[in-house]
Amino acid sequence: MTTYDARHEQRLPIESAILPFLGSRDADYQPFQYIIQDFSQNGVRIAIPSWVQSRERLYKEDQVNLHLPYKFKNQSRNQGKVAWEKWENSESAQVCGVALDTYFPETYPVFISLDTKEVIVDLAHFSSLEKLILLVLKDCVLLKKGILIYLEHLSSYFTRVSTFKREEYALFRQTVINDIKAGLEKNLAYLNEIYSEALNMEGEKGDILGLLDIDELRKSIESELYIELFTSVLSFEIVNKYLTALKVLEKKSYNNYNTLAMLYLQSL
Repeated sequence: MTTYDARHEQRLPIESAILPFLGSRDADYQPFQYIIQDFSQNGVRIAIPSWVQSRERLYKEDQVNLHLPYKFKNQSRNQGKVAWEKWENSESAQVCGVALDTYFPETYPVFISLDTKEVIVDLAHFSSLEKLILLVLKDCVLLKKGILIYLEHLSSYFTRVSTFKREEYALFRQTVINDIKAGLEKNLAYLNEIYSEALNMEGEKGDILGLLDIDELRKSIESELYIELFTSVLSFEIVNKYLTALKVLEKKSYNNYNTLAMLYLQSL
């Protein structure tokens, strides 16, 4: 990997990006793992191998979010429509072409350049790579904590607007909502532990990225909440209005995971 000191950039050829990233389907917010195969100025070819743990079937015209900044001529895109899809027996994977059509400002200075086909880490505003990693880990913790707090508020509100009788909703809350909260608490504890360990290592000789088990990190960031579980007890309007706000926070977490995955590539 080449370092460009004048621009404070580190560059990694995209051929080295062998880790699965997280994407999500817009229609149902369902996350999936994908491998980047190739890209052009207007789109990305991705593969969803049979060996990934979070595997979803995509169809032509599906709107998806790849949760990565793909930058071309100083504009970043991360969302688009599946233009084509096919099954590759040789790779044991579904291969899809995604036409990127939505621009957005990237959260972190880590992106894939469509001009040079490289992962670029711009440290111009950070004193070190450590500082950037700590910021992303901290944001992972805050987002997961925010989802947990929001769900706790909503579970009380849902008691008043549920179509279930009070006793039935109490059972639903005990068996479904509390299970979701338990998953959130477990994953928040894991992220907190990693962030605390990383803070303790700051400034010392050591590899913060070496703390990361990238598969466990993905599991801790992926969704604990499935909207379909709530449609039997709540109206569509209420589900759409309130639970989708949680899904927006989850999608921000996927951006964070993909950023850490790209940074992790440098330690391999």
